Amino acid sequence: MRKVESKIYELIPIFYIIFALIIPFSFNLYFSNGLSLQALIDNLSKIKFTIYQAFLSSLLTMLLGLPGAYLVGRTKINPVIKRIFKVMSSIPFVLPGITMAIGFFLTFGKSGIYTRLLRLFGLDLQILYTFSAILLGHVFYNFPLFIRIVGDAWENIDGYIIEAAKIDGAGKWEIFKKIELHLLMPSILRAFFLTYIYTFTSFSVVLILGGIKYSTIEVAIYMYSRITFDFKAASTLMVFQLLFISIIGYVLSIKRETYEKNYHKHLERFPKWGYVFFVVSTLLIFVPLIYSALSGFLDYYGRFSLKNFEFFKNENLEYLVGATVKDIIFYTILISTSASVISLVISTIAGYYSSRGKKITYLILIPAAMSSVTIAFSYVLINIPTLLKIILTHSLITLPISFGIIESGWRSIPNSIIDAARVDGAGRFKTIVKIAIPLLKGFLFTAFIYSFTISVGETSGTLTLAEPPIMTFSAVVFRLMSSRNTEIAMVLNTFYFIFVVSLFLINEATKKEEF
Repeated sequence: MRKVESKIYELIPIFYIIFALIIPFSFNLYFSNGLSLQALIDNLSKIKFTIYQAFLSSLLTMLLGLPGAYLVGRTKINPVIKRIFKVMSSIPFVLPGITMAIGFFLTFGKSGIYTRLLRLFGLDLQILYTFSAILLGHVFYNFPLFIRIVGDAWENIDGYIIEAAKIDGAGKWEIFKKIELHLLMPSILRAFFLTYIYTFTSFSVVLILGGIKYSTIEVAIYMYSRITFDFKAASTLMVFQLLFISIIGYVLSIKRETYEKNYHKHLERFPKWGYVFFVVSTLLIFVPLIYSALSGFLDYYGRFSLKNFEFFKNENLEYLVGATVKDIIFYTILISTSASVISLVISTIAGYYSSRGKKITYLILIPAAMSSVTIAFSYVLINIPTLLKIILTHSLITLPISFGIIESGWRSIPNSIIDAARVDGAGRFKTIVKIAIPLLKGFLFTAFIYSFTISVGETSGTLTLAEPPIMTFSAVVFRLMSSRNTEIAMVLNTFYFIFVVSLFLINEATKKEEF
């Protein structure tokens, strides 16, 4: 009976991926009249460039993220600074592309603060619309993954192991190379893989910061499906993208040992180079972030002004985007909450079986191999309510990140606790509800915050499916920017920042900081 019960729960995530993703995608593929080998040949240069830029972006992200993960997880850093750094470094990952673009234009554009500063030294550099801008945008977006995933893993390494190695005469580098790196490798691979698939399927960063001359597979899919209406070519590239990422995901879904979490931490003194790291991070990451947050108070030239709020107060938003402020708030909260709850339920079940050695990781990460545009297009021909289409699309988009967080939580629960409950006669469901959920509540809350904010910031998939008055915050900001109502968009962008920062501050405040 228990085996049957276990098998039923194990099948829930699998069935969800099949019915919510694979079947709609296949249905859409069927009506695209199959695949075209010629499309792959015609886009060979775009395919090569996509693979190359994703690898280089991921490598640069890792080089910046690993030192940050070390500082957060293994050093004696002021708890207030640590929380601020965690919050600020997490925000870029949940930003919509158009919001990030506002910050980059205010800092790296022709009238940007960095551009003006470089001119004082006689340097007139073009930063936007270059390959460097694409790499910088991807690092900006994805380095929080390494901070969160690797930093948490570093923090959970048993301090007694490190101290024992020191007693035996091992130096810092030897401890890192022979002990810490081995324990951290699964987390590093997971963070690298997530970064790779997010940069591989990147759309807004490439299009906004690089321009059309740096076209990737994702940009090509958009061009075929929305401009030339060559759905056969678009479907071919979608399938290639899915297979390529799925194969990589399967190869990297190595079996990781479940560790018994030890609450003894061995923290090093905060290194001097850590201050240099914070300065570089502030200049490259946090300054554009702050400028984007303050955009509602800035004019086109970056000067302080309250005119944007006057435009927002006097303009008829319903006339511009087809939805009132109340509609936007209601549907944004409804969609994000519903999608996040679905994502958490599936992630909790899948995370349990994955942490127990089941090969389910690569299946749950399939949505990450498909862009939000691809997922949304799968529902265009499905005859279900528009609101449900958007909720399902958002749940699939947020699933990989919530799964990564919750699975880490499952791995921190000692097997002995679960086994003891089973010996006492507790069934699978009762064990999860009565024992696991209380132990996982911190991970669940963190996963919900990430899922909710990512859903609020999701743009391209929502624009593909949304019909007034069903509009979300990010879709409204995009439409306002596209229609040159920049002032109103910047005001909404500032409101969004206040909301997101508040959520992450609450998340950090609810955690018990251990010294």
